[in-house]
Order: sequence, then C-alpha cells, then structure tokens
Amino acid sequence: MSAEAFIMKYYFPIHLDGGNRGCEAIAKGTALILGESKDRLIGLCTDVALDSRLGVGEYVTLVSARKSKLLFRIRFKLYRLFVRDAEKRKCYLYRYRYEGFLNGMDCHDLMLSTGGDMLCYENNQVNYTVDYVHAKGRKSVLWGCSVGEDDLTPEKLRSLKHFSLIYARETLTRDVLAGHGVKNVVVYPDPAFVLQPEVCELPSCFNDEEVVGLNLSNYVMGGFSLNSEFAQEVKSLIDHILDKTCYRILLIPHVLWESQDDRIVCNALTKLYSNPRISILDSENSNYCQIRFAISHCRFFIGARTHSVISAYSTGVPSIAIGYSIKARGLVKDLGLPEWTLVDSKHFSKGQLVGSFKELCRQEDAVRNQLNREMENYKNKLSEIKKELRNL
Repeated sequence: MSAEAFIMKYYFPIHLDGGNRGCEAIAKGTALILGESKDRLIGLCTDVALDSRLGVGEYVTLVSARKSKLLFRIRFKLYRLFVRDAEKRKCYLYRYRYEGFLNGMDCHDLMLSTGGDMLCYENNQVNYTVDYVHAKGRKSVLWGCSVGEDDLTPEKLRSLKHFSLIYARETLTRDVLAGHGVKNVVVYPDPAFVLQPEVCELPSCFNDEEVVGLNLSNYVMGGFSLNSEFAQEVKSLIDHILDKTCYRILLIPHVLWESQDDRIVCNALTKLYSNPRISILDSENSNYCQIRFAISHCRFFIGARTHSVISAYSTGVPSIAIGYSIKARGLVKDLGLPEWTLVDSKHFSKGQLVGSFKELCRQEDAVRNQLNREMENYKNKLSEIKKELRNL
C-alpha cells in the first residue's frame, strides 16, 4: 500500500482566516495542489462566517478556533503576574488555542504549517505547533515558507529541524536555511500561483482609461499615516501618474484585519487627493480570485502584499513589488525579473519608486514577455509537491 494511502487527513492549524486574502489564497491553492476532498483538509479558522462567504469552506473543512472564555482570561492574567518570561507566556496562550485542534490528529495525519511569512517575524505559533506535534511523534510540513537570515532565532532553528519537510517558496530561503544546516528543504512556487481569476463585475475605472493597480500596507508605509519617508515616495508616484500620464489609479486593499487594514491607508490617500481618477476596490465584498480578476485587467501593478503581487505575476501584469523581506527578493529572482522591479521600503533612495515606474513603462513589453515565458513552467512545478509528501 502506498504511503499516501496512510495519510488520512491534513491539518492546517495556522490558516487564521481570509481577512488576509493571502490566507484564503494559500488554503484554496493548497487544496487544489493536493487534490483532496474537503473532509481530508482540516483548517483551524478564526472567522468561519467570513471564510464561508469567501468560499474557503468549499475547499477546506473549517473548525472554529477556540475562544478565550472568561475563566481562561482570568487564569491568564494570574499567570502573567507570576511568570515574567514572554516566551512562556506565549506558550501558555498557544497551548489553550491549539492543543485541542492538534490532538485530533492521529498517527497517519500530517500537519501543514501554512503561515507563509510567519517566520519573518518574532517567535510565534509556528514554533509552538511544530514542537507539539513533533513531541507527539506526528509528521509536519512547513508549507510555502519564507525566512531570512535576520529573522532566525535559536528557537526557530530548533523548531525548523522538527519539521519532516520544509517547502520554501523561493530559492533565497532555501539558501539561508542550508547555511544553518537545516535539511529536508525543497523549493516550489507559492500555492496561490495555481489559482485562476474569477470573472466578476469590474469597477467603473476600467471603462474608459488604462488602470494602474496599487496595493499598500502599513508595513511598507511605516504605519497608517502618510508622514513617513516612504509615504513621500508613494505620494511622488501618485503625483507622477496623475500629472504625466492618463492612467487611473485603483487602490486595492488585500488585508482587512483590524490591526493591518489596508483600507486605512487607501482612505487617507483618497481624502488627501480627492481626485476622480483615484478609486478604491471593494475588496470586502471580493474574494481572492475576484481581486485577482481586477488586478489582471490593470495595465501595471505596484504591490506591497505578497499575494497581491502574485496575482499580477501569475496573470502577466508588469509589476513592481514593494518589499521589505526575503519573500519579495526571492520571487523577483526566481522569475528572472530585473532588480529594479523590486523597491525595498526599508532601504531606498529618494525618487526610486517613481524611477522604477518610469522604467516599467519603458520596458513594459519585456517584463510582460518574461512573465508569460516563465509562468507556465513555473506553475507546473507545483504538481510535483505531492511526490514529496509521498516520500515522507
């Protein structure tokens, strides 16, 4: 009997929810790659109602995340009074959130840690969940990850070695991990690349003029205000588009979580400019593939959120990635795109964003041709990931 036959279910403890449309994209793309029925794909979800509306529930069985009840909140407050160690506090919280879900796994099940760029930040639930299932003797895969040299901690390095397999979504991550002796690393494109645009009604800005799609986040803007140095770069770009071209600008929110809501920056920009050539996509009422449909109709795209840029790449739209971590650099490298198509929001020179946009306009056909030339073979690599799982 094949090894695959023994894997009864796949557990996704770090799906979170589609308030980040990237989480939605990873869940749906993973389901398509695995080709499994939804009863074998179990996702822990912090907003089941939202994910059901977005259609995630058609791909994955959604399990509602455990709520923090009053008794637990009291216990946690008491625990914090006596335990000063921040890592121990996190583990106490993660134990409450995740152990019930992970205890549903049996010896033939597989945990997929789908956090994507979760390891680009502080120690978190990625560490806890893999350490927990490893101690239980269960197998796990770090699924479609990115992690940079500066992101690594001793705790992360220990946890990385507990994964049965690490699937990196770009080669720079593989190289970083190899430098630290982390083995069992394979490289495949992000799962979202397999998704297709979903035809829907386009905003009216597409009716008469060409459109530049623009996605921004508080991470690249240095917060939600428009006062940072990089916010000045963004305003210079918008000024250039309005003054020197006939293009319309469509602001495209991609993450709607309260603490990271892209709409806050979008609303601030529309209020600042009050220009009919600038509009905002109704992302709240659009799922990931519908947002991809809008992006696919843009003449150009400039994006901060990785999965918004993936939508542009996968549909052949000449793009500039506004990056700050290894994930953006890795995608640009692996797709053979020019270095100037990436602007690092943490390390940039004045006028660089406008300069890159001008270059994109000059080399539009070359960039589009490069994307179209690479994309079919690039996406097809994902069909091989199931072989890696069988080898477990």
